[in-house]
Amino acid sequence: MSARPTTRFFLLLLGISLFGAPLDAQHVTRLDSYDGVDIRILQSNNAGDVQHIIDPMRNEVIGVIEGCPRPHNLFAHPDGLYIYCTSENTNTVDVFDARTYELVDQMHLTARPNKAAINKLHRKIYVGIAAAPYVDVFDLDTHEKITSIEVSTGIHNVYVSPDGNWVVAGLNARAEGSIEIIDPTIDRVVDSITLRDDAGEAHTVRPMAFVAGDDGSVDMLLAHGTGVNGIWVIDWDTREKIAMLWPPALPAWMRNADGNQGAPMHGLEVLPNRSQFWASSRLDSRIYGWTLPDLEYIGAIEVGPTANWMTSTPDSRYMYVAVSGSDHTIAIDLQTHEIIAKMRTGARPARIDVAILPVQPVGSASR
Repeated sequence: MSARPTTRFFLLLLGISLFGAPLDAQHVTRLDSYDGVDIRILQSNNAGDVQHIIDPMRNEVIGVIEGCPRPHNLFAHPDGLYIYCTSENTNTVDVFDARTYELVDQMHLTARPNKAAINKLHRKIYVGIAAAPYVDVFDLDTHEKITSIEVSTGIHNVYVSPDGNWVVAGLNARAEGSIEIIDPTIDRVVDSITLRDDAGEAHTVRPMAFVAGDDGSVDMLLAHGTGVNGIWVIDWDTREKIAMLWPPALPAWMRNADGNQGAPMHGLEVLPNRSQFWASSRLDSRIYGWTLPDLEYIGAIEVGPTANWMTSTPDSRYMYVAVSGSDHTIAIDLQTHEIIAKMRTGARPARIDVAILPVQPVGSASR
């Protein structure tokens, strides 16, 4: 399956004309205007087989993707062609047309997957395999399998650095060296990072996020670890911890043990403008913010039981949070810190992402 060159060229020109900087200084592409594109929030529902598409202009569910049972994450083709879904039931990456939401292809995996990510620079899809020690790699344009990268244990999450020069894989079952670093030019593990707390104890890694420089190169890696309601800040060049960030401790009666799975914090998002980052706490039912680059604490926003993954809009104005304990996705205004919308989604919403699509896909409101 080949990408549509006119669409690719359009989005490239859009990014250059809007802000004249690299398109991918962070995970969510920075856009200061939405002219010519439609923004969609992709909400996967981990306990179901219906996934929800949200229009952030109206804060309404405007479509559903039927299928992809027990999804681990939804993510979009960088040229707006497809929406991908990793299915833990069928051991596939299911490919849906971004306009019709119809299944058009499946990529068959080595074993049960967890999170996947796209490397735009190298035109590859990296899929973390939870049930076997591999990261499966596919060609972004043909959806053909390229290789399986051998890692030390099964994988929980895979991330790609904003500049495309690195892939990081979080191991499921090992604390020492639980972050393995892959060079995408050779698709091999070349280094590792261990999350050690202030007492020197190593922790298995959970969600991660990159903090990038102006050119997209990595400055810092943020990470959650098992058993810790806090954030590791790792210097990328030295691979060493430079800080541990902790939200204010809540009394026990205000905390929520549901769904923690040994990982009290389970969501990290750096804003596209790189002014702040936010971390979600399942334990505290809140998201917490810090400024960048000086790491000053901003405050907390209570969102509901089992605050999970989140994503921001490309203008850095709004945050969307999957609230797994109430089966809702909420929208937060990051200037006022107020919840402005609450949308009923599916069973146990979890991983969430943003799609930037050519204008007027199915379900789009006219402007």
